[in-house]
Amino acid sequence: MGLLIHTFFDGIAIASGFIVSNWLGWIIFIAVFLHKIPEGFTIASVMLASGRSRGFAWSTSAMLGAATVAGVMTMALFRREVGFGLPLSAGVTIYVAASDLIPEVNQETGVRMALLVFVGAACMFLLDRFFHVH
Repeated sequence: MGLLIHTFFDGIAIASGFIVSNWLGWIIFIAVFLHKIPEGFTIASVMLASGRSRGFAWSTSAMLGAATVAGVMTMALFRREVGFGLPLSAGVTIYVAASDLIPEVNQETGVRMALLVFVGAACMFLLDRFFHVH
C-alpha cells in the first residue's frame, strides 16, 4: 500500500511538472521512469519471495504503474490545483529521501554511496543551470 501511495504521487509530480513547464515535466518524467523499472522488479521480487504466484507478482507491478497513471489523470482533472500538486508531491519525495534514503546512505561504510547522492544532486543542479529554458 505504501508503494501505491508513493507511485500515485509520482504521477501527481509528473503531471504537475508538465503543467508548470515542458522542461520540468520531462525532468520529472525521466527521474520517475528511471526508478520505476527497479521498483517494479523489487515489488515483484518481494511478492515471489513471500510465496506469491508469478501472476500475483506481475499484478503488483502493474498496480504500481496504474497508480502512477492515476496520479497523472488526477492532476489532469484538477490542473488548476497545480499550486498544491507540485509542492505536495515534492514534500512526499523529500520525506522519503530524508526518512529512508539518507539513513541508508549513512549506514554504508566509506564515502562511495554518499558521493553518489551528491553526484545526483549535482546533476539536477547542472540540468537546471544549463538546460532550463526560462
